[in-house]
Amino acid sequence: MAVESEIGRKPAKPPFWNDPRYRAIFFQVVVLGGVILFFVYITGNTMRNLERQGIASGFGFLKTTAGFNIAMSLIGWDETDTYGRAFVVSVLNTLLVSGLGIVFATILGFLIGVARLSRNWLIANLAAVYIEIFRNLPLLLQIFFWYFSVLRAVPGPRQSLSALNMFFLNNRGLQVPSPIFGDGFMATPIAFAIGIVAAIFVNRWARLRQERTGQQFPRFWASLGLVIGLPVLVLLVTGVPLSWSVPKLQGFNFVGGVSMIPEFVALLVAL
Repeated sequence: MAVESEIGRKPAKPPFWNDPRYRAIFFQVVVLGGVILFFVYITGNTMRNLERQGIASGFGFLKTTAGFNIAMSLIGWDETDTYGRAFVVSVLNTLLVSGLGIVFATILGFLIGVARLSRNWLIANLAAVYIEIFRNLPLLLQIFFWYFSVLRAVPGPRQSLSALNMFFLNNRGLQVPSPIFGDGFMATPIAFAIGIVAAIFVNRWARLRQERTGQQFPRFWASLGLVIGLPVLVLLVTGVPLSWSVPKLQGFNFVGGVSMIPEFVALLVAL
């Protein structure tokens, strides 16, 4: 009986300071407090040193004048603009490069993938060589190659490679004409979107009509007229509110148009 009572008795709880659960919580609180005190000390010490050196902290510098030029910008930019606007310009340039990179990389990847599966020995092996070379090389290395070995080898602005006297390639980038949209131009892209939607409905209607009656409808010419003819007609009706700013050499650089800097061109080529 004594043995059974000893077996059925619950073990006594240890003191809370010796309980593994409370002990683990205690040490975690101590470590967390130490980390917080460390960062408080580092922050205070940094702020005091900055104040002693006369260096301002925070984001107030975004309102000050940048004083430097940005070769490519989707919005208006001048050296007298602020660092905040420079940040916006940089973000827009990054989004543009990323968007174009996604589009071109998708198209190129699809074409190379189809070529890799081709039954033609030459096409399939050329695609395989391309994949094995570029897939195993870091993108940054490819950008450096195109930037320093190819784009840096082209002539200066005065000796630019020209096409139609409108496109100029030099070691400062690629200068291309930029569009200038006038009043009423927005009607053209709206007409283009309407033409695409209308072409989809016309093709669907023509297919159903052919299934019912067996009569064919010139879907291609109708779609071409809606997608291309309608926007061109709207553009002519609105008086062609579109002009181009062609880059021109002035001094040692080009003015007008849009300058695609060498890093941008290198990234597109590498993609």
